[in-house]
Amino acid sequence: MDDRIWRNISIGLGVVCALLIAVAGALMIVGKPAQTTAGPTPTPTSVAVATATGSAVATPTLVATPTATSPAGPGASPSQSAPFATVLFNGLALDAATDKAGTIRTFTFETDGVGPLNLSVVKTSAGGTTRMCAKVDTQKLVCKVGSLPNFVKAYTDTERSTWTVTLQGYNTSKPTVDLSLTWPTKAASVTISHLRFQGSTTAGVSEGLNGFTATFKPRAGGTLGLQASWTQVIVNAQVTLVDATSTPTVKVDQRDYTSATYITPDYSFNVDATRSYQLKLRNLSANTTDRPDLTVKLSFP
Repeated sequence: MDDRIWRNISIGLGVVCALLIAVAGALMIVGKPAQTTAGPTPTPTSVAVATATGSAVATPTLVATPTATSPAGPGASPSQSAPFATVLFNGLALDAATDKAGTIRTFTFETDGVGPLNLSVVKTSAGGTTRMCAKVDTQKLVCKVGSLPNFVKAYTDTERSTWTVTLQGYNTSKPTVDLSLTWPTKAASVTISHLRFQGSTTAGVSEGLNGFTATFKPRAGGTLGLQASWTQVIVNAQVTLVDATSTPTVKVDQRDYTSATYITPDYSFNVDATRSYQLKLRNLSANTTDRPDLTVKLSFP
């Protein structure tokens, strides 16, 4: 063979080798698993959540950060659940949102441990429309509007949280409603602000604007307690407690407070876990011009 033939053979073999090397490199790249850089996996934080159902006028989810008494650290959970308390506030007359002198009925209570809540308007006057709002700790209020608005999927999973529920007539509506509250708590206590204490002999004023009525069943035997104060007027007030276990109800206690601006001493009575009770506070005096603002704290075992 002459030199040109050997030269052509050498060039061809070189090209074949180059192709084989390239193919092998490609196979190595394809066969090697891809590497990605991932950030740290987020750890969920213990929160209290309330979910609203039905039509809402605000975002239907509340998220609350744990209070200072909650277990420290992400993902912490309460050690145990507390028993559930239920109280029904009967015949609350609400002020309309368009009433410039009106106030918003406000209910505040604390939860302990893990468990669901049920915050519901369970009865309303014919044609009534209520704006009901709820929040946990310092979060913003979440509101619902309807004849029977409720937060039936509220839930707490912190050691201690403070819940607030507000009621107001929607637009020009001035309904009379029953409000039911159920929540897990070691010591059942509800503070109610901006109730009316209008007077029982005031013409045209419904009983729902004169104090409050609460129905409850103690979870254990112990002491029922009531604190109450009001603005602007000196009145003759009366507290009545009845056994509501069966019909007809039976009055078991009654106290009168003469020429008073608050209840003193605080009302208390020993109650039985086997019975249901209804507690009433009324202004027995007349008041035709003012709107006394009533604040009460109700506690029961």
